[in-house]
Amino acid sequence: MASSSSSSSSPDSKSGVYTFRLYFYDEVDNQSAGKDYSMTNDELLQRLGKLIDTSEVIQEVMYYTNPLNGWQLYKGAVKPTGLENLQGNMHHAYIVFGTKNWWWSVEKNDACVAIQRSKTFEFVSKKYYRGHRQTSVFTGIDCVKKKTGQQSRTVEQLLEHIVARDYVNQKYHFLDQNCQHLADKIYDYL
Repeated sequence: MASSSSSSSSPDSKSGVYTFRLYFYDEVDNQSAGKDYSMTNDELLQRLGKLIDTSEVIQEVMYYTNPLNGWQLYKGAVKPTGLENLQGNMHHAYIVFGTKNWWWSVEKNDACVAIQRSKTFEFVSKKYYRGHRQTSVFTGIDCVKKKTGQQSRTVEQLLEHIVARDYVNQKYHFLDQNCQHLADKIYDYL
């Protein structure tokens, strides 16, 4: 996928091949929008600066989790009695935040770093790339903590932080550079 073009495809997050790219999925609540963009860390500020209003202030920040697969019994640090060693802290983590005009999510998977934007909260909190997020019979999608945008950070400042910390170029690793690490860093920054 060329960096200067838009595309309606998403990297296959089940492939295990990290692309070193950020994917921006704009208006994910609009199936016909087709506004999906792929860019490198170096292109991020310039490209997104042309596509979105980066001056929007981040008003609310939420830390979300969902199970990694459909058979997972639980995903959090608090474990049911007797299951202490079965699942641990295995879960996908991502950040959802709100500005005056949009809802956003930021996350990392084994293929890319992804940012989604929607007018509808559920399309970033409960869905990824227009599809339902993973749930299981035993556990689902949860907001585990939230806060107001105490720092009055803007979307531009968040993007600058992502570029300065080189998050897009940090290859996904199941233990050392995963979704939880990125979610923790973004939540702490905001």
